[in-house]
Amino acid sequence: MKNNLFKGLLAFSSLTLLAPVSESANLIKEEDFPVETSKSSLNTNQSSSYEVLKTEPVSKDASTGPQEEEDPVLPFFAKEARERGYELPNPFGININYMHIKQDIVVEDIKFSNLAMKIPLGKKYFINVPIPSNLFEIGVKSTKQRSHTETLRLDAWVFPFMNVYGVIGKTKGSSLSKVSVSSSEKNVQGIISAMGGMDDLDFKLKFKGKTYGGGVTFAGGVGNWFGLVDLNYTETKLDIISGHIKAFTLAPRIGYRFKTPGIESINYPEGHLSLWVGTMYQDVTQNFNGKLSDLSFSPKLQGIINAVNYKKEGQFHVNQHLKSPWNMLVGARYEAGKHFDIITEVGFNKRKSIFVAGEFRF
Repeated sequence: MKNNLFKGLLAFSSLTLLAPVSESANLIKEEDFPVETSKSSLNTNQSSSYEVLKTEPVSKDASTGPQEEEDPVLPFFAKEARERGYELPNPFGININYMHIKQDIVVEDIKFSNLAMKIPLGKKYFINVPIPSNLFEIGVKSTKQRSHTETLRLDAWVFPFMNVYGVIGKTKGSSLSKVSVSSSEKNVQGIISAMGGMDDLDFKLKFKGKTYGGGVTFAGGVGNWFGLVDLNYTETKLDIISGHIKAFTLAPRIGYRFKTPGIESINYPEGHLSLWVGTMYQDVTQNFNGKLSDLSFSPKLQGIINAVNYKKEGQFHVNQHLKSPWNMLVGARYEAGKHFDIITEVGFNKRKSIFVAGEFRF
């Protein structure tokens, strides 16, 4: 059975929660790695070795004499590999990626600060009474989050089994929490009760920002079977509200690669279809800060906010993380020729995601 090694894939997040970012899949083409008639090991005096497929070097015509090949910059040990008859992959790639994520969030805390109430003294005068940050107790019952991430990825094969990459793009999304508001201060709680209570109120945060990061993918395979492990880190700097989203992603995958027939009548070449399953782990932290006056609340909560934020200096602080760090993945990649690929991947279970990407290798 022939052995093939496969191009790595990026599982981006995110965002990320965006997420992450987070998550593009890029598998190796058969042309990118050696095809052998006899098994051999690529040995460059390193401790690691693996089986690849070797082709017999093309014999040069004696009349033309030997021709020198230009040494490529990447991957490393390219000269030694070519001298042994190995065919190397196109070392560089450009991807345009889109990812949509829907997931549950655990809100660790929501706090308000810099609050003050205007107390009138007669008709002409009033005093400014600061409100302590712990006057209101905010409980969170559930939080749903949606995000869209668009990224540009640049990658390079440093070794035939290792791909490194960087990503840059933008993330946009929102989270909706169901909150309840109460107070340990009897007078304040009396006002809240007189308003009919404050349970199951909507607390919505909208965010967007620039996403950037990088990662590494390790790839290998036997025959038409392949395996990949991707690790990456991304960060999103928010520009609507202050704060950031940080995400670490680990995504192993295993799959199988098929050959697809061409269409002679329209001169369409043969291609390849890769299918895989996998899982993704995300460690995501989200910290949001900003002015209360920039947010919109449900009518009841907005009335309280207006009363204690008349100077428009009140601040909010939200810390939250993913409820379920793991989800399952199913993906496919179609290689439309030697240089162009289309990738899609769906995530399900506790976190739902859709990923689509186009790739060009050179």
